[in-house]
Amino acid sequence: MTSTDSIPDERKFVVNYSIENTTNKEISFFLNPEKLSPAHANPMGTVIFYKLFQGNDELIINGVFYTKVFKTLEGFPDFSKITDEKELEEATKKFFEAYRKKEKEKEKLDSINGVSPEIGLKQRTSNELINSIYTLKPNETKTYTTTWYWDKKRYFKRDSFEYYLDEKGTFYVQFFLFLMKEQYQTKLTNEDYETLLKIPNFIKGIYQSEKIEINLAE
Repeated sequence: MTSTDSIPDERKFVVNYSIENTTNKEISFFLNPEKLSPAHANPMGTVIFYKLFQGNDELIINGVFYTKVFKTLEGFPDFSKITDEKELEEATKKFFEAYRKKEKEKEKLDSINGVSPEIGLKQRTSNELINSIYTLKPNETKTYTTTWYWDKKRYFKRDSFEYYLDEKGTFYVQFFLFLMKEQYQTKLTNEDYETLLKIPNFIKGIYQSEKIEINLAE
C-alpha cells in the first residue's frame, strides 16, 4: 500500500491486494472482489470487508476512505476527473434519474409479465447473487488494485462514540472475507438455490489478512 498527498487537503492510497486459493481443488464463493467496505457495514454483503485500527484499537467508523468511483450501483460512471462541484452534482443527478427510470421500466415489465414487484425484485436479486459467484482454480491467485482517498478529517462520531485519528498514531488496515452460503437462501429463487447447492467445493467461513500499516499520520 502506497500513499501520496495528491493535494494539500487530500491523501491518496493505492491499495494492492490478492485473493489466493491455497488448495489443490477449484473453489467457489460469493464475492465482488473490487468492492471494499467497512467490516461493520452490511454483514450480508458479498464484498471484501476491512477494519481500521489505531494501534490495537479498532475504529468502528465510516467515511474515512472514499474511492471517487461509485461501485454500489451497476453502471455508475467514473466521475473522478470532474473537478467542478456543480458539474459533478449535475452529472450524478442525471445518472440517478436514468437509474430510477430503468428500475421503473423493470417494474413495468414485471407487471406486464404478471409478476408482482416483490417477486420481480427477488428474481433480480437472485440473478445478481448467482452472477457474483467467484471461482478460483487450484493454487490460483488473483490480484486487484483500488484507489482510496482520505480528506484528512480526523474527528468522527458514530452513535454515541467519538473517535479522533491521532496525528502521531500508527494505523493499520486488515481485510476480511465473510463467506456464507445457506444464509442467502431467502434471497435466492428456489431454482437458483438448487443450482448453488450443486456447485462443488462452494466454501464458507471467515478469512482474514495480516494487519497492514497505513499512513494517516501528519
